[in-house]
Amino acid sequence: MDATHATASTLPATPTRGGGPTDPSHDANLRRGILDTDVARPIAIGLTALFLLLIYGVPLGQIALEKLNEDDSSLLALFERAPTRENLRLFEKEIEQASIPKEYVQPRMQLLLSRAGRAGNKRALIGKAGYLYYVPGLTHLAGPSFVDADAIRDRQQQAREGDDGSAIEADPRPAIFALHDMLAKRGIRLVLFPVPDKAMLQPLELHGRGDASQPRPVGRNLGWGDFVAQLNAHGVALFDPAPAQLKPGEAPRYLIQDTHWTPIWMRAVAGELAKFVTRLGVLPAAAPSKTWRAVAQPVERVGDIVDMLKLPDEQTLFRPQSATVYQVQDEHEQPWEPDPDGDVLLLGDSFTNVFSMDTMGWGEAAGLGPTLALALGRGVDVIAQNDSGAFATRIALSRALAAGEDRLAGKKVVIWEFASRELSVGDWKTIDWEVALRQGATAR
Repeated sequence: MDATHATASTLPATPTRGGGPTDPSHDANLRRGILDTDVARPIAIGLTALFLLLIYGVPLGQIALEKLNEDDSSLLALFERAPTRENLRLFEKEIEQASIPKEYVQPRMQLLLSRAGRAGNKRALIGKAGYLYYVPGLTHLAGPSFVDADAIRDRQQQAREGDDGSAIEADPRPAIFALHDMLAKRGIRLVLFPVPDKAMLQPLELHGRGDASQPRPVGRNLGWGDFVAQLNAHGVALFDPAPAQLKPGEAPRYLIQDTHWTPIWMRAVAGELAKFVTRLGVLPAAAPSKTWRAVAQPVERVGDIVDMLKLPDEQTLFRPQSATVYQVQDEHEQPWEPDPDGDVLLLGDSFTNVFSMDTMGWGEAAGLGPTLALALGRGVDVIAQNDSGAFATRIALSRALAAGEDRLAGKKVVIWEFASRELSVGDWKTIDWEVALRQGATAR
């Protein structure tokens, strides 16, 4: 026997299964995509059964519960519409909204996460000392400049590639300038009023960092300075109620669990807004009107951000907050109402409606509109809609004009209030005001 043959015959054979993690055979198997696992048959059967139960049990349970409750099956919509991309997305949303297991499990899981780890969700963030924050407000404050061309282009592209595929207009300036120019042609002054976000004026309750005994600067989006300069250059009057700096010991400006301001700060802001509008010098002397007064009323409710967390109804993690609102009443104790003949028109979002719209749970006839009217001593007309302050009230105004209802007749000032976060997250749809005005003239 030659040496070569003898050496080869005495080498140990490579084992088919290695005995440890350093065995070279493991690397060879991994390169071939082979993973060696030992699962007992009972365990494999059990895991498979559990998987099938989850896959089939949830929809079958949904169908059974819908039958029991005599509800229409949410699955039927799949066969009632053509399977287009839009219809399939709509079906997916409807299934999610109608899911009975989700309705039961999600609130309880959210409560557990919120209680144990201060975990919020994609809309709500839990800060310090029970303070809650609306995530889009943080997006505006900490995000890129809302007037940066690249940021505008990216946001519009993301909207096109999103779930609904709808196009948006992310740049706020064309919409603002167009409204200003249309009003100027009618001799009406526009006052732009972006309400600062809670995260701007209550930062310590958000992150707990910083020295509470020292003054602190007010946080701003990176594009704010450029935006203000361009408004000034275009002649747009800007009312900014944010203080120059945050001072120690100041009372909270926002409700603890809500996106909105406290009644006290809202009243202070309304007073400053009335002075700002008066200084413009475009309002005539106020005609004698009803005798209005502010009447204190207690209110109590959990904030709207608690609603966004979608916790169980019986939750006790967040207790209702008590506050005092001041309802504006006439001499007959009747709540204030907007005055269509007033020479001031307020376009607003939920910051206008809170304390005035009773369905929001914070009182009635005690919000920005009536408080501003009381401070001005004159009638104020109001067009307000919760959410979408970037376009909702402008569209409502344009539709009224196009239908022949001239909501601008006799107006000297239009105040456009919206949450400042809309500058970064809103859809600033452009409106052809000339078309609306021509249609309105024809309708009349």
